Amino acid sequence: EAKGLELKLKIDKNIPRLLHGDEIRIKQIITNILTNAVKYTPKGSVTFTMGCEKKSGSSIALKVSVADTGIGIKQEDISKLFGEFERIDENRNRSIEGTGLGMNITQRLLAMMDSKLNVSSEFGRGSVFSFELLQDVVKWDPVGDYEAVLRRSVADRKRYCEKFTAPDSRILVIDDTQMNLEVFTSLLASTEVKIDTAESGDIGITLAEKNKYDIIFIDHMMPHKDGIETLKEMRADKSSPNTTTPMICLTANAISGARELYLNEGFDDYLTKPIEPEKLEETIIGFLPNEKIHEPKTSTHSDNSPSIPLFLFDLSELDVPEGVRHCGSEKLYLETLATYAETVSAQADEIRHYRSVGDNENAAIKIHALKSTSRVIGALRIGDYAEKLEIVVTDDPDSVSDQEINEFLERCCDLGMQLSPLSEGGSLPLISDDDLDEAFSIIRELLSVSDIDGAVQVIRDLSEYSFPKTERERFEALTRAADERDGEAMKAALGE
Repeated sequence: EAKGLELKLKIDKNIPRLLHGDEIRIKQIITNILTNAVKYTPKGSVTFTMGCEKKSGSSIALKVSVADTGIGIKQEDISKLFGEFERIDENRNRSIEGTGLGMNITQRLLAMMDSKLNVSSEFGRGSVFSFELLQDVVKWDPVGDYEAVLRRSVADRKRYCEKFTAPDSRILVIDDTQMNLEVFTSLLASTEVKIDTAESGDIGITLAEKNKYDIIFIDHMMPHKDGIETLKEMRADKSSPNTTTPMICLTANAISGARELYLNEGFDDYLTKPIEPEKLEETIIGFLPNEKIHEPKTSTHSDNSPSIPLFLFDLSELDVPEGVRHCGSEKLYLETLATYAETVSAQADEIRHYRSVGDNENAAIKIHALKSTSRVIGALRIGDYAEKLEIVVTDDPDSVSDQEINEFLERCCDLGMQLSPLSEGGSLPLISDDDLDEAFSIIRELLSVSDIDGAVQVIRDLSEYSFPKTERERFEALTRAADERDGEAMKAALGE
């Protein structure tokens, strides 16, 4: 941007979505090549191309190239690209900063992955740097239209920031799962809507007898009294101030014909869980009286969200971006993960209890709740398996063994244990002063040779430890800088 160059992206839509390889080093290699291309291109463009070729079995050759319209390299100088600190055409490139170590690191990393960097160049016209990497395919689903996904993602983020406020409105939410209530309340925190919560149909009915609400949200699957029974009891109470209040069903069952089902039972609308923040807002705006809806305040989106701890991205059960999307912000996501860690064991105990006394109906309802909370945090595979168990326990409870259910619940509790560092009762081992000094020294060294991804990896490793109070703020700043891959901010956090 500073040099007025055009960056062109040519990403093959048919690249498999999920590969098995060294993500950090591949990013580092690509970043080094792109940085080099920009450095030696005074005008024109840099084109980043990525494609693939299917190989035998379940593998592909990932093909990457970076072409520039820069100054080019003489044929006799190409071999000098990979010498440490050796500058090409010293007189012509005197104004260009850097040691040239990036290309040497790139070639060494590729060699460790049984590949090499190929260079073709026309002096004065530009260069093309390319490589191929053999990668195992985990999912063959195509990555699709990269630019369309990017545009949609940016548009969604923009739309979600354009919130409303309704400080004079009051809403009731009924759900037997505390985590769902916390997520719902937090999603609407900036709207200033007054929210009452109830953990059962009976508590919700009592609140609706005493208070007038603008909207009432009711979870469908609850033990003892489900959402439909709760709705009918509220509607039947002619002395209640809420007999005509709009009532919205919350359900984790996204099935064909759901809308007609819930409308026929007397609901005014329904929302599927995990709740999409945008759809929740649209629903509230649709049912609130116009006079209670106001424009959002000038700053409803905080820039001070805590960074996602890097260890979360290493948990195989978690899809972190999906969890953040469901929760609406990184801050709420971390709070929700902490709640999951603190409550999942009790949820598992409830399910075991209901099974032990032969109450499969309530066991299924609690598995349903676990399905919902797991999907909220991005534990999608756990959520999908819970859905299968829920159906079997409901329709044919004798066909599923207690051992199978226990293995599933242990899987959920294992995830809770992995998330325990985020909860108030959780703890990580305290890093020693010597280890911390050594880690910071390594980060400084990596930054000195512009190895951003190497520095990020060390910071990621540090997230497995807790820090003394004197260093906690510095590490948090370092983590934020690492998330942005901002080398200068990392140096600043280290006090340089």
